[in-house]
Amino acid sequence: MKIINIDEALKLPQTFNVLMNALDELYAKRQEEFQKSNPLKEIYQMVSLNQFQKSFGSSLGFKKAFERTVDYAAYPGFSSAEGFKATISYKPFNGKIVFSWQTLLEGDTGAIAEELKNYQIAWQRQVVEFGMFALTAMFGTKVQDPVSKTYLKINSADTTDGDPMTETKNPVFTNKHTVVKTEDMSAENFEKMKQSNKFYIDIALDGTDPLAGAKLADALNQIKSRMAKYLDDNGQRAGVTGRKKIVATEDARLNGMLDSILAADDFSVAVGKPTLNLIKGKFDTYYTPYLDGNFEQPIPQFATDATKGYAKGFLILDQEYNKANHGPMMVERVGFTMKAVKTDEPEGIKYLAKQAFDFFCPSWRGIAYVHIGKPAGTPASGTWDDPNTFTEIVPVAFGIPVAITNGTVTTNTKVTNTAADPVNTKAAN
Repeated sequence: MKIINIDEALKLPQTFNVLMNALDELYAKRQEEFQKSNPLKEIYQMVSLNQFQKSFGSSLGFKKAFERTVDYAAYPGFSSAEGFKATISYKPFNGKIVFSWQTLLEGDTGAIAEELKNYQIAWQRQVVEFGMFALTAMFGTKVQDPVSKTYLKINSADTTDGDPMTETKNPVFTNKHTVVKTEDMSAENFEKMKQSNKFYIDIALDGTDPLAGAKLADALNQIKSRMAKYLDDNGQRAGVTGRKKIVATEDARLNGMLDSILAADDFSVAVGKPTLNLIKGKFDTYYTPYLDGNFEQPIPQFATDATKGYAKGFLILDQEYNKANHGPMMVERVGFTMKAVKTDEPEGIKYLAKQAFDFFCPSWRGIAYVHIGKPAGTPASGTWDDPNTFTEIVPVAFGIPVAITNGTVTTNTKVTNTAADPVNTKAAN
């Protein structure tokens, strides 16, 4: 029987060290695979932090840069000012796995390696689930992650009253995002300039609405146009004009509908008249089952509704804008690491794991939430699906009644339920 001296084994070169060798290539390989296929990267920017905390502040820039002058007039001067600010930091997370002296006594490197592999997979899976669950903290209420035992509330940088000095921030998803309220701005204009990145489309994906696809396509086109017109902190165009990505859970009905409408050339058959597909080639998609959450970390905003049979909502992201303007981010101070340490009670070896990270979203403009159907909350409940916090997108897609009489296809030029004013539009063979 091979006996391992723990103290001496820790001093040996890694080639012969049963304690560290099990951690060597396996650890590096698992980290690499995780980074390549990490679903968090589809939503968050990965940001390294080299200090305890860091603040981001927008600049109001210049509303204008020149004006007309007369001969010999002095050059007019223009100044800028600071906009909204956001501070990011990190949370430390720790864990360990212990191997008793009985396991080490056998010198079973395979068993140690297998347990370490399973532990690393569990750690990396928990990070993904934590990051997906963090999305629920972007809707205005504090949530608790019972798995990692931490509270989350993720706000954007803009304040509720438009004053950069106000501590009360808006949620990431709301229809009341503000610009900086300047001294010369009236209360009326300030209200007019409030913006939304939280939408709902009153459609059903259960097969009862034959125009659901055309309506969803039109709604997506409207949302894309709204995002392109977003104003920055200074009330100027923010430039959210890049290609958009739809991120949703793995849901047969929602995924099938999205894939169908994004691939369609037109919706002429559905609506009964020539209608182009205005969103073709303008969106990418990414589907992940992690957005369904789990029993301990429910994510009702994106999960499949058990009653309706399809997902409640999805995200629209402008990744180019987010990368340049501090959109949703996973901030990491210390990457996932493990080390082996001798322990006496119980006697054996323990692998200590740690990682320091957190999730933030200072800029809201590059991310939008879209709810399918009417939100079911009430204003008094203060829940994420309070309809007062949404902006309704009304699709412009109407079907024209069609009738076939003696081999002739006729359509009604009026969008009504009657058969009046038929017009011969196409003769059958």
